[in-house]
Amino acid sequence: MEGKRNKISIEQANPFTGFDNVVNSISDIKTICTNIEFKSEAGLIVSLPNNETSLLADFTPEELLKFDTGSSIDVHYDPDGIVCKYNDQYDIYKNIILKTNSGNIYSAQIIDKLKHGLLVTINGLQCFLPEGQIGLEKENCSQTYINTIDVKLISIKLKEKEGNRFLPIVSHKIIEDEKNAIEAQDKLRNIKIGSIIQGTVKNITSYGVFVTLFPTIEGLIHITDLSWKRVSDPSEILSIGQNINVIILGIKQMNDDKTQISLGLKQLTQRPWELLDKNSKKGDVVSGSICNITDYGIFIMLSSGVQGLVHRTELSWNPKITSKDFHKGQIVTAKIINIDWEKEKLLLSIKQMQADPWEDIEGKIAVGDVVRTTISNFTNWGIFVTIVNGIEGLIHLSELSWTEKIKKPQDHYTLGEELKAIIISIDKDKKKIELSHKQIQPNPWQKYSVGQHVNAIILKIEKHDIQLKLEDDNLPAIIPARLVYRDYNFEENSKLECIIQEIDENKRRIILAIA
Repeated sequence: MEGKRNKISIEQANPFTGFDNVVNSISDIKTICTNIEFKSEAGLIVSLPNNETSLLADFTPEELLKFDTGSSIDVHYDPDGIVCKYNDQYDIYKNIILKTNSGNIYSAQIIDKLKHGLLVTINGLQCFLPEGQIGLEKENCSQTYINTIDVKLISIKLKEKEGNRFLPIVSHKIIEDEKNAIEAQDKLRNIKIGSIIQGTVKNITSYGVFVTLFPTIEGLIHITDLSWKRVSDPSEILSIGQNINVIILGIKQMNDDKTQISLGLKQLTQRPWELLDKNSKKGDVVSGSICNITDYGIFIMLSSGVQGLVHRTELSWNPKITSKDFHKGQIVTAKIINIDWEKEKLLLSIKQMQADPWEDIEGKIAVGDVVRTTISNFTNWGIFVTIVNGIEGLIHLSELSWTEKIKKPQDHYTLGEELKAIIISIDKDKKKIELSHKQIQPNPWQKYSVGQHVNAIILKIEKHDIQLKLEDDNLPAIIPARLVYRDYNFEENSKLECIIQEIDENKRRIILAIA
């Protein structure tokens, strides 16, 4: 029987059990008067209506002294034969719990303030009102213990350390929430697209702002509907708790019976393009402050609120100038290079406020000029160098050295390094200049001819050849194994007198034979 008694405790101890199960179990339990068959230290053996007996425990030794064998006792009994001690508050508890499913509201007396809520009574039955369930009257209720408050029963907790005492959990907030939900639905039926209402900012996310319109009803201002200007962080526009007017942009009923409301803030102000001078055209000069900076350019906000883009290619004639050389709030002047009223797009140029340095290129440099340049960039095919302010040229890999095959120029040169070069071509239309670094010096390959006697330094002795360089110009050379005397003793870094057998400038190779 002890196992059956534990079963009752477990079922009724679940703090958030479904009320259908609770109500059914409570209504099935009856209060009966039965006889005590036997008394022991473990408790009382009592008779049941089905001619069986059951152990009734949870008595103190003092309480057991009050009972005699053969005397009667009131117990709680269910059809499964489970019994427990009679509780004089059980009828009150049963009456309250049976009314719960019908949404009954009780007037509870506040009798004490606890650490995490309030202790209240309903018809003499103690209940707990958690702090989070007090609702809007929290401040008033926490300052006095003599007030009454309307509550609903929301769950049941079993205080096992207090003799299996039942402690109902009640809520006032649920009453407020239900009332607010009804009022909100009434208000929701009266709003429509285009309505302007006041709300309170509840939450701010990276994609927009949630605004409470009515209790339990909120809408979203998408980041694109916060302002006519570009917004990267919604918290720069609004703050939590702020009261604002918004316009209803959309109302959509979702599959889960929830209502999705789209809100707008920028729509309450005039469109910037409506304020822009209608006579504005390509070639006009405008001024504004930089409002946004990206890798592909900067955005300038005009006095009308219209934003124009200065693409990175239109920042300066100097290719070294990038968007990183500007800062937000900086006042700049630019020229309109394209204006699209239909698509509301404005393209601007800062560099076109200055003269194109290519216009009079002929007066600055010419083919054949030897110039001092500064390395500005490395590519897979060469080095870009700055010749004069705003004008760049390319030194191709093949024009870097007469003697070396340079594949990675960054391994041989550094950004900002000065490099002397000669201009070998200028294409004004395409704005391209080609230069050569190696041609500053005469072509050493043209100094030599087949049959010529030269001195060479041994660099490396291989199985199939000997690798050398010419003593005067460091040109690479080899002596094939077939042209080497077998009894000749070679040493690296030693000098050999040789005869040129073949010259291949494209392959950068000279074949020698020992003289």
